[in-house]
Amino acid sequence: MTETSDLLSANKRLVADFCAAFYDAKDFDRAVTFLAEGFHNHHRGAGVGPMRTVDSFREQVADRFPEFSLEIRKAVAEGDFVWTYSLIRLAAGAPSAVSVDIWRIAEGRIVEKWDVGQGIEEGTAAADLL
Repeated sequence: MTETSDLLSANKRLVADFCAAFYDAKDFDRAVTFLAEGFHNHHRGAGVGPMRTVDSFREQVADRFPEFSLEIRKAVAEGDFVWTYSLIRLAAGAPSAVSVDIWRIAEGRIVEKWDVGQGIEEGTAAADLL
């Protein structure tokens, strides 16, 4: 592997480790160690700073849907960015969704995140993800 491919692999691993800690284990103390101090989450209401993202996620999702999970299905890394395509489940039996997240990495930490998502409807090509 080249130095560049090693860095890209490390960036994808960083994002995957953050997602596992944050979204699935809800281990927020560990999850914030992956984020830069000035981390900027561009998701509406999330704001700036690791703890603002934690507080926002707790209020909007984790407290209401303790079974929430995010499963990364694809990840692509280029330069300082990682794009993930993920399956989101709120709870058993609840409708699922897909999300595309864009993560910017600097100095071994996640510094920014953008996301878009949509629900999965029965009979659509996206339903094959389930």
